[in-house]
Amino acid sequence: MFDPLTAGIIFFIGLCIGSFLNVCIYRLPKDKSIVKPGSSCPQCGKLIRWYDNIPLLSYVFLGGKCRDCKAHISLRYPLVELLTAFLFLLAYHRCGYSLDLYIFCFFFAMLVLVSFVDIDYHAIPVYFCFIGIVGGMIFISIRSFYHIDLLTSDILSLPVIHSLIGMIFGMGFAYMFKFFGDVLLAFYLHFKKQDSIEGEKESLGLGDVDFLGMVGVFLGIKGAILTFFLAPFVAVLYAVYAFIFKKSHLIPYLPYLSVGCLIAFLWGDKILKLIF
Repeated sequence: MFDPLTAGIIFFIGLCIGSFLNVCIYRLPKDKSIVKPGSSCPQCGKLIRWYDNIPLLSYVFLGGKCRDCKAHISLRYPLVELLTAFLFLLAYHRCGYSLDLYIFCFFFAMLVLVSFVDIDYHAIPVYFCFIGIVGGMIFISIRSFYHIDLLTSDILSLPVIHSLIGMIFGMGFAYMFKFFGDVLLAFYLHFKKQDSIEGEKESLGLGDVDFLGMVGVFLGIKGAILTFFLAPFVAVLYAVYAFIFKKSHLIPYLPYLSVGCLIAFLWGDKILKLIF
């Protein structure tokens, strides 16, 4: 049942988590602490006061500018906060107030984190998806505990087993495509007498492989497969834009895999019914 008060609380929590994700997105790829020092203006270096660090509201009240030096604050900060909050609401709408709500809020937070880091660096630290996988397995193990009846339960039907199989399949499936893609790319580079394409020698990064493993934990085998095949349709418009206007073949792929995840989460069963 959708309760407006609960929804409001979840939305506010999402804003706060989004604010924390902004810190992670900026600092973790640079191997900086997410605890100390406190947030500061990247232009003047002044520490941000607590009342200027309220998610979304401070950005609006300050007019998108630093209180001290009046430098423009990137629109990305409130965007990440709002996106996280709306994703948390989406999880509440689909799962209600249940353990699944916590599971998918954690998953969606990880999607936001890896997507925006990939936009900035075209790569993500190895441990990002590992955190998602381990965190997901812990949450789903807790959920499995409530399904266990040692006398009658089929162990193979437990959610944690499905998640484990989904992780293995997701990573294996993605790595298979990476292997064949790398072979084809090697032949192409050999034919063109090039060492790489814009510095890239891989068809699919290992971060994408790990990401599909994380998807398998939360959405299972079918969700991982759908995500993999939906992502190119989501990415194609930006790929055309990048090729025409930026003369670049490279695109950050994890944001599009993340959108594929959301489509699989919302309409995966309907899509599979249409196909099969």
